[in-house]
This record gives sequence, C-alpha cells and structure tokens, in this order.
Amino acid sequence: MSCETQDNVTKQQDEKISSFLQDVKHKLLVMSGKGGVGKSTIAANLAVGLSNAGFKVGLLDVDIHGPSIAGMLGLTGHKLNYIGNTAIPFPYDENLKVLSIQGLLDQPDQPIIWRGPVKIGAIRQFLSDVFWGNLDYLIIDSPPGTGDEPLTIAQTIPDCKAVVVTTPQEISLADVRKSLNFCKKVNMEVLGIVENMSGFVCPSCGSVHEIFKAGGGAKTAQEWGIPFLGRLPIDPSVAAAGDSGMPNSDLNTPVQKEMQIIINNVINKQNKRADMDMKIAIPLVNGQLCAHFGHCEQFAIITVGQGKVTSKELLTPPPHAPGVIPNWIADQGCTNLIVGGMGEHAQQILASRGVSVLCGAPSLPLEELTNLFISGKLVGTGNACDHDHGDGHHCGH
Repeated sequence: MSCETQDNVTKQQDEKISSFLQDVKHKLLVMSGKGGVGKSTIAANLAVGLSNAGFKVGLLDVDIHGPSIAGMLGLTGHKLNYIGNTAIPFPYDENLKVLSIQGLLDQPDQPIIWRGPVKIGAIRQFLSDVFWGNLDYLIIDSPPGTGDEPLTIAQTIPDCKAVVVTTPQEISLADVRKSLNFCKKVNMEVLGIVENMSGFVCPSCGSVHEIFKAGGGAKTAQEWGIPFLGRLPIDPSVAAAGDSGMPNSDLNTPVQKEMQIIINNVINKQNKRADMDMKIAIPLVNGQLCAHFGHCEQFAIITVGQGKVTSKELLTPPPHAPGVIPNWIADQGCTNLIVGGMGEHAQQILASRGVSVLCGAPSLPLEELTNLFISGKLVGTGNACDHDHGDGHHCGH
C-alpha cells in the first residue's frame, strides 16, 4: 500500500472515530498501575450499574492479551456478528453493549501474540468499525500499566477521563502514582480514585474486617487534589459472581452498597456537563445542608441548565414517615439529591425512581454546596447517618 493510500485510509478511519465519539456523552478509561487490583471487576460492575440506572452504556475491553470482561458477563464463546464490515457488540441487556477481542477468537484460551502497532490498529477499529449507536457512557477496560493500550485511548479520545483503581498496599499506591503521572503527561483528566480490597467481608457474619491497612487511596487522592470515588471491601461473593458470569447485583451486600456509592459519584461528577439539565433537591436547616435527611426544615429545589442555576424554590416536605419523603422528592421531578446521611430504604426508593444520590456531603451553605456540585468538585463519602437516633427512627426512611 502506498503512503498516499495509507494516509487516505487513516483519514477515513479518523473521520469514523470522530463521528462515533460525537454520539458518546461520557468516555471513561478504567486503569491501574499494576495487575490484580480488581480493575476489570470494577469496570464490569460500573457498566452494569450505569445500565441498571437507565443509561445507554458501551463496555469496551482493550486488554488485548488478557481479556476478562466477556467471562465476567457470561459472554465467553459468543462470536461477534457483522453487518458488512461493521461489527455488532454483544447485547448484555437492553442498555448495555459489550465488545471484547474474545469475540474474535476460535478458542477462549487462544493467546494473542501481537506487537504494539497491531494492537493500536485493533483498538482504533473497535472505535471506527463497530456499530455502538448513541451512548451515555463508554467504559473502557484497559490492561494494567501505561503502555500501548491506555496511550492509544488517550491519543484517540481526547476528552476521555480516567478512573484509577488501587489497593491499600503501598506497592500498589506507588504504581498508582505512575498512572496519575501518565494522565498528567497525556492531559487526561482523572475522574477519581477507587480503593479496592479495602477490608474483608466475613462470609459468616457479613461484617467488614480491616485485615489489611485501608485509606491509602483516599490519602493519595487528597495529596493529588483529585476526587476519591469510594472503597470496596474484599467479598468472596464478588469473585464467585465474576466466575459465573453474573455480576453481583444484591444491593444488600456491603460491597454492592459501596459500589452504588461509586456509581453515584461517577454520575454526579459527570453531571457538571454544561449541556445537562438537573433538578437538585437539598435538605436544609438554617440555610445549610441538614445532616439528617428525614428531619430537615425545608428542601431547596435547584434547577440547573447549561451549567447555571436557572431557578430555586424552597419547599416544606411532608411529615416524616417511612418512604414518604423519598417519593415526594421523586414526584417533584428531581434528578439528583445531595444529603449528609440517609437510610438504606430511602436510597433504594430513590434509585428505583431514577434519582441519583450524593451521600455524605458536608454541611455547607446552600450556595456554596450548589456551586461545588455543578463544578463537579463535590464528592460523596458514603452514608454518614445509617444509625438509629434513639427515637426508633433512622435518617430518611
């Protein structure tokens, strides 16, 4: 092939990639500095969680040499279908499409022995010659390290953001710092850090035990001035779910509760987009965030359009009773809720009605809290109030 012909082929592929990316609202690269930290598990659960929340999601596995996404989602052995020269991703459910190199293999255990240029070409084809359709999220699972695959994504998808996965151990955190420096050098924004294997869920009693040290991911995020999205404990049920090809979806397990926090933080971080309208509910007492969701004086209902507050109203909530206030918030047409703490039942009601919850927000004045949220700088720390107050009530039933 002559240089001129190759240039024309590359130009046509660039145009296809550009056209596709214009139909994707959010692009996220899930990456880690080292292997074995649970990056693919988090990528798969993030994609499934966003799909369950009603978003159109594409999950792309660019771990060419060690693809695992297909196995985690029960798609091992499924061959890619084609319409002409265009590949069709696997439909995991009505909202989630999946693409992995495994769909091209004759045998699941067949090794891929490719050098860098071939891998780069394959990744570009995953973006140019695949019918993804319009997507809210494109989640990309990358192999560990800072080699060809993440570099190709960074160079091909300029507005892609990174979700960096680590474990609490110092050796993992050292590799994470390399990943963060990689993102800095290639001008890739880091959406946040996830600390995996943070504690152990006892299979007998269900409680979380700190068998290893924890908190290193949060500390690293603070040192680098980037968001901390959440921490996940080690849970044997997660490994079993991944091996069976059925991601763990039991919202009552500790790890899935924490995963939901991470998913909500990702959604809330991305909601800072200027073209996204939001209607945000904020419980108030004396003009600032009320720490107890079910016992606030009033709710501020903030409407945001084009990245700016377009209207604000103060409403008195109905009397506190199980399920009443969460349903009332949804009835107001709210898309988001910012709270200090609330009960699990209230969170489940809101999730079922499509309201994204940022839990564990600080008690700041209304205007400051709103500005932080719109700018994407407000990140929840989890449920800050799931205990009984002594009067038989929990925060926000």
